[in-house]
Amino acid sequence: MIECTVHSDVEDMRGKRVLVFLRPQAPQLDYQVHAWQQLEISSGATVQFQFDPTVGARIVSGPRHNRIWSAEKAVAPGQLLRIVRRDLLAPTLEEAPTGMALQRLMPQQYGVYNETYPYTSVSCVWQVSGKPVVTMPNLDWGMTCTFCYEPVLYFMIAAPMLSGENFSALAFTDMKAYKLLPGLSTLDVTVRRDQGRWMFSFISDLDEQFE
Repeated sequence: MIECTVHSDVEDMRGKRVLVFLRPQAPQLDYQVHAWQQLEISSGATVQFQFDPTVGARIVSGPRHNRIWSAEKAVAPGQLLRIVRRDLLAPTLEEAPTGMALQRLMPQQYGVYNETYPYTSVSCVWQVSGKPVVTMPNLDWGMTCTFCYEPVLYFMIAAPMLSGENFSALAFTDMKAYKLLPGLSTLDVTVRRDQGRWMFSFISDLDEQFE
């Protein structure tokens, strides 16, 4: 668990938020990338969030106007979950046999396999610390989607988000990255603005150990 503190050293935030992202590895063009943290912060204020590396998955099915969400199910590296429909109810997630996982996943990957009957196309939402990171759409019957993420936090400043807004993987080129090293337990982030340019600075408990 990493405790993260974000401080605004800015006279006027201009109504903007601090957004924090986790980047899925090998993203596809149709992936819907979500702001993992949306931090409302005023001038001179401080907000906190926690990074817990626990990964979970949720399934979204149904038409746009009537989405059905499954409960989140935690998943471990190298573990495969399968999507099933019991008694024609909404799709749910359950653990797949180890043999299926070995056939479909690398040891560091998390996976979901669509085994619904009647056949149902779904979207898979991957979450870290209980918050969405990326949605992988159009997972048809017999298909497997896999997930890995980089141990890096990506920070950016943005205006208040519109309902349903999401980002593409291309947006990461405009963000400030901070790699999460092993043994890190606290991270302090300061937001500054200089002549129209937004900047982030970082200090962690690992930095303090080597002073």
